[in-house]
Amino acid sequence: MNLPNKKNPLRQKLDYLYALDGKGIKLGLKRVLEFLDCIGNPQKQLTTIHVAGTNGKGSTCAMLASVLSAAGLKVGLYTSPHLVHFNERIQINGKKITDAEIVEFLDKYQPVIEDINSTFFETTTALAFEYFHKNAVDIAILETGLGGRFDASNVVTPLLSVITSIGKDHEEFLGNTLAKIAMEKAGIIKPRIPVISSKQRPILRQILESEAEINRCPFIYAPDCCQITVRKQSYDRQSVAVESDKFHFDELNFPFIGDHQLVNLKTVIAVLNNLKSLRIIPIAVEKGIASTRWHGRLELLSKNPLVYYDVGHNLHGIRQVAQTLEKIFPGKKFKLLIALGQYKKIGSLGKVLSKVVDEIVVSEIPAGKSIPAITLAAIIKRDLPAMSISIEPDLSLSLRRIMKSLRADDRLLILGSHYFAPVIYNFFKINV
Repeated sequence: MNLPNKKNPLRQKLDYLYALDGKGIKLGLKRVLEFLDCIGNPQKQLTTIHVAGTNGKGSTCAMLASVLSAAGLKVGLYTSPHLVHFNERIQINGKKITDAEIVEFLDKYQPVIEDINSTFFETTTALAFEYFHKNAVDIAILETGLGGRFDASNVVTPLLSVITSIGKDHEEFLGNTLAKIAMEKAGIIKPRIPVISSKQRPILRQILESEAEINRCPFIYAPDCCQITVRKQSYDRQSVAVESDKFHFDELNFPFIGDHQLVNLKTVIAVLNNLKSLRIIPIAVEKGIASTRWHGRLELLSKNPLVYYDVGHNLHGIRQVAQTLEKIFPGKKFKLLIALGQYKKIGSLGKVLSKVVDEIVVSEIPAGKSIPAITLAAIIKRDLPAMSISIEPDLSLSLRRIMKSLRADDRLLILGSHYFAPVIYNFFKINV
């Protein structure tokens, strides 16, 4: 996925690392704690902010990292999954970990990996912790990979615990109700460590507040401590007014679209309001937010024709995308190119998409665990029997064909997975 040369040391090591995925997802912290103990427990030397949630984690982490970098801090950022290159997962002030550092870690600790039988994510998390410690970051922003309670990143005692919007995803691991999923996300809450929550459904807010109370934690509900008013909105950004305890902006340049991103911005402002040990001045917030770049979130790939790419891969995320496009382009319809991974509950997908699309091409994730295109098309067809739905399993071919057919005033939405990002960015010649 990163380099075609099989003799390249990084390619060989990444093949080894990806092969650890074959062990599946193993919930629990025993192995990662054993791994970290073997390498000197670098996580104990880090100052961190820990972020869990279903949707919005990545954008929230990216904004926080950008603001703290603009404030002059050395900031580690650990996120997942990557879009094109594995190195995207581990960054310091926007600079990705080098190939050589990945190879060095895996060479050095391969006996540990095999001895404790660590998984892909456990190994990658240990790599991130050691890299951040070795490079003496001032603070590390950590995104959970799956859930919270048993996530490999949940071995830190952070300055703040942050929980973004909760919805249904990974139900085979986290539970089949929102309440069960919320409890798993709440697993990152630590005794006496403040908890900041994005906007949640009332029952989910109650669950998070209750867990915070049990752990004697201050609970900060972001919508209560930050007000945002949209001044202007275009097809690729918004200008917003922000009012909070510490920060006031009449026109903040916000390089994301959609109300769901405003929810994430409120969360970021709430975090910055409550970083008691760090002095963050307004100009750092202004510059950091304006300069945030986070690919794959209603990302504008082309203006004429208009093409967006979003990695929304669950109904919650896809619904947010549809609502955003409906609001920005009232009465307008998009062509849709979609592929989704297995195990997604998408029974009402057609209804979610009905107001914003008028033609659909269903494809498949290259070399991935994809819902077969014919199956996904049938699911969508149940809700949209009159819709033009075509099937082309080859994503590269389907993308070439649909782009060739677009007129300058057409609109295309590409939707559904991180795992076909290499095809998308290669086609549009975008360097991630």
